[in-house]
Amino acid sequence: MILLLFTFNNIVAQQASAFAKKKNYLIGDWVPIDITVSVEKDTRIFFPDFNKKDSTKSTNIEVVNASSIDTIKEGTNYRYHQLVNFICFDTGKILFEPIPILVIQKDKTDTIYTDAVLVHVAGVAIDTTKDIKAIKPPLKVPYTFKEIAPYLLLLFAIIIIAIAAFLFYRKIQRDKMPKDLKYILPPHIWALQELDKIKQQKLWQNGNVKLYYSQLSDVLRSYIELRFKLPAMEQTTEEIMTSLHKGVVKQKLKEPLHQFLSMSDFVKFAKAQPDLNDNENAIHIIQDFINQTKPLEKEQTEKPK
Repeated sequence: MILLLFTFNNIVAQQASAFAKKKNYLIGDWVPIDITVSVEKDTRIFFPDFNKKDSTKSTNIEVVNASSIDTIKEGTNYRYHQLVNFICFDTGKILFEPIPILVIQKDKTDTIYTDAVLVHVAGVAIDTTKDIKAIKPPLKVPYTFKEIAPYLLLLFAIIIIAIAAFLFYRKIQRDKMPKDLKYILPPHIWALQELDKIKQQKLWQNGNVKLYYSQLSDVLRSYIELRFKLPAMEQTTEEIMTSLHKGVVKQKLKEPLHQFLSMSDFVKFAKAQPDLNDNENAIHIIQDFINQTKPLEKEQTEKPK
């Protein structure tokens, strides 16, 4: 049932009304009240500011929200309308006080009022025959993507920063590491330099025959790896000789190379003791192999391209 209230004021042709759409509400319900003001043209009116805090005098009534003011022209008059939603925190008969409307017509200022609006607010019915139940915990509402999106972006940014920091740290560590000339110089230049170092150490002359052959063998195998792209460091002597097939190394170079590698194996694993001539010739065999198999000058010039 609609409760309709009209107020007639001392300014003729100016009317203010307020009514609630229903008569009965439950506590906590919104109570919508329509406010309508009809005035003649050239009349200015001012509704109360319902968005203002403490816009109601009652401590049990609060304004939830208020619509914008609609204006309708009706002949020579204007009708203004605003819907205001209230909420009540008490039960029983609730009286909404008359709402003041400020009216200015020409040089005359007056205030007209709507009538009061009376509604009934009921509490929630309680079944006293049933036991008192424990308070339920708050319901768990699943997170939406919009809610977790900022955290995902933050996590993504942290991961990107961590990866960038790791790559930067690794680059610094690599820059600090001493450069291995083995991978910087051409293989034959590096190998010949290493052979000169071994020669200057006079290892076999000082009784370090095993170390002498081990170092020569390592230089030779490293050179073969770098020059021919073969895994010579992990291959046996026979595997190396098989890899250096015809077309890779000339046959005349393979025989002395095979003799050196075999001798080196005997020295390292069988404690063989080559004579002085063998020791002297060992380094020359490797030097000759390197010089005979190093890239041609034209090949070295074209390689950087």
